[in-house]
Amino acid sequence: METMRYQENKKGYKGVIFGFCTFVIVGGGLVAFGISQEKKPQVVGSNITSNVETQGLVDVPNSSEETDSTSNITYEVTEKVISDKENTKLKGNITLPQVTINGKLLAEINSEIENEYKNRFESLKTQMKSAENKFTYKVTYNKYENEIGDMKILSLTIYQRVIDDSSKETTTDKVESYNIDLKTGKLVEESDVMLELYGKEYKEKVNKAIEDYVISKGYAKESEISYTVTGLENYYIKESKLHILLNEDEIVDKKYGVLDITIE
Repeated sequence: METMRYQENKKGYKGVIFGFCTFVIVGGGLVAFGISQEKKPQVVGSNITSNVETQGLVDVPNSSEETDSTSNITYEVTEKVISDKENTKLKGNITLPQVTINGKLLAEINSEIENEYKNRFESLKTQMKSAENKFTYKVTYNKYENEIGDMKILSLTIYQRVIDDSSKETTTDKVESYNIDLKTGKLVEESDVMLELYGKEYKEKVNKAIEDYVISKGYAKESEISYTVTGLENYYIKESKLHILLNEDEIVDKKYGVLDITIE
């Protein structure tokens, strides 16, 4: 019996393998090229310079773009003089500050100051109609400019005196202050200034400075004095130093007059 031989004719796969390899190589090259050309994603608010990335929530200006906001502030203090000789017993000689910031009159604060001293004068005129001597109600002011932290502060100290015309002696002496942030046109809280200058422990430091001043001057004994800052004191800033003003009878006997205490 003849042995039957079967010959299996296998299909050639060489062409298929070659085509697949070519596809992989060409496709991979295209993907790599595309990736290399794709721009790097940038986080919103980041600046990239010389391959160094700085991230931020907002753009940070270059040093050349930085400006000091306080350097753009211009202000002027002019005088408003009120002279009143209507009352034969009390004449008025009042000079008050009028503040203008960047060409705009600071109407609210100017009016507050003017009304305060005009009303006092009118009240005194009524009280002194029957006085034996003649008196002068005199008001003057000083001004000081300082930068504390990010605040540019204009301090105004206003001096009020009642002077006996015959003896030329001052019978009443009082000093008050207004501290204006020139950036905002608003009055500055005493506590904000103290916090900036002396830190969180400012109350203890200021209390001790006031007590030490009074004791060293001999105005009171250590056992007699105990002061606590209220935040309502009259104060001003001169040459970057805080001054606390304490008027007659506020802390010591009237004979010592107005106390101007520098808090070092």
